[in-house]
Amino acid sequence: MHLRGLGVLQVEPTDHCNLSCRMCAPHFERWETVHGVSKGFLDPLLWGSVVDGMVRDGLSLDHIIFQWLGDPSLHPELHALVGVAVERLRGQVNYLRIDTNGILLTPSRIDQILSVAGHLKEDGPPLLVVFTVDAHTPGTYSRVKGRDALSRVRQHLRYFIRQRAVLQRAVNLQIQFVVQAENHEEIGDFYRYWSDLLRCQGGAGWHDEVMFKRLSVGGGAEGQAAADDLYEAAMSRAGVSAGFDGAVHVLTWERRPWQQDDGHQGARSACPGLWMTPVIRHDGQLMMCCADLGGELALGSLRERSFAELWWGNRATEHRRSHLAGRFEGVCAGCGGINWYALTEETIAEAERRAQRPRHG
Repeated sequence: MHLRGLGVLQVEPTDHCNLSCRMCAPHFERWETVHGVSKGFLDPLLWGSVVDGMVRDGLSLDHIIFQWLGDPSLHPELHALVGVAVERLRGQVNYLRIDTNGILLTPSRIDQILSVAGHLKEDGPPLLVVFTVDAHTPGTYSRVKGRDALSRVRQHLRYFIRQRAVLQRAVNLQIQFVVQAENHEEIGDFYRYWSDLLRCQGGAGWHDEVMFKRLSVGGGAEGQAAADDLYEAAMSRAGVSAGFDGAVHVLTWERRPWQQDDGHQGARSACPGLWMTPVIRHDGQLMMCCADLGGELALGSLRERSFAELWWGNRATEHRRSHLAGRFEGVCAGCGGINWYALTEETIAEAERRAQRPRHG
C-alpha cells in the first residue's frame, strides 16, 4: 500500500485508558507508566503550533489518527484537537480519524464531534470515527476488554448513527473487531448485527465500514504467526470476506506481514514505519514508530523544533540507513515491523540523498 506524503501520523491525545484490553500490554498489565514518562494529556496550544508548522512547511499526510496508547475520548478537548486539523490542514491531508472504545463518547461528546464536522469545507479533510468494539456478547466483551461496557458502547454507537442522519453530517464510521482467541467465535454474529443496523440506518453522504483486524503480537514478535493462523481459519469458518454488503463496506486484513516466528516468508527488509508512521506523543515528543512504547526512537520535542526539522534530521536519517543496510538494533531487533505498507525506490533514494547533506540535527 502506498501512502500520500509522510504517511500516517498518529497523535496521542492521552495515554490514559479506561479499559484493560488483553491485546494492550501497558493497560492489561497495568503499567504505572506507558512510555516511561508520566501519563498526561496533549496541550491543545502545542498541537495548534505543530499544525501551523506543518502548514508553513507544506507537509502532506495520507491521514491523521487521534489515538495511540490511550483512549482519546478521555481528553476533554478532543473535539478542539480535531477541529484545529479540520480548519488548518485543508488540502494537506486525505482524512482525519478518531479511534475510540466509545465508552466516554456520550451523546454530548458525539454532538461536539458532529459539530466540528459541520465546519468541513469542500477542500477540508473528511472525518472517520472508529469504534473498537471487539465482541458481540457482554461476557466476551468483559474477557477481551477488562470490564462490562458493551451495552453503553452500543447505545453511543446507535446515537451516533441516528444523530449523524438527523444533522446530515458527512462523517464516516468504522466498527472494528480485532480477532483473537477470546472472541473469534463471535465473528459471524458481530458481522450480522452491525451490518444489518448500518444498512437500516445508513444513508447518502457518508461511508460505513465493518473491519476485522488481525491481532498484532508485539509488532510481529513470537506468537504472531499463531495469531495469523487463527485469524485466517476463523474468518473462513465465519464466511466473512472483504467486499460490499449493500452500502456497508466489509474490510479484512488479507496481507500477512513479516514476523519473527513465521518460516514461510523471506528475509526481513527495512521497516516502512520509519518513513510512514510518525507519532506525536502526548508530551510533544516526535516518535519514529508506533511500536516503540519506551521512546528509544524519540526524535526530540516539538516544543523546541519543527516537525520537518526532526523528521528529516540526522537521527532519523541514520536510523533509516541502518535498516536499509539490514541492521535491526535496539527496539527494532525483536519487532516484525510496520509491513502493511511498502517502501518505494524514490523513498529509499531520498534517505540516501539526505545522508549526504550537511549535518544539521
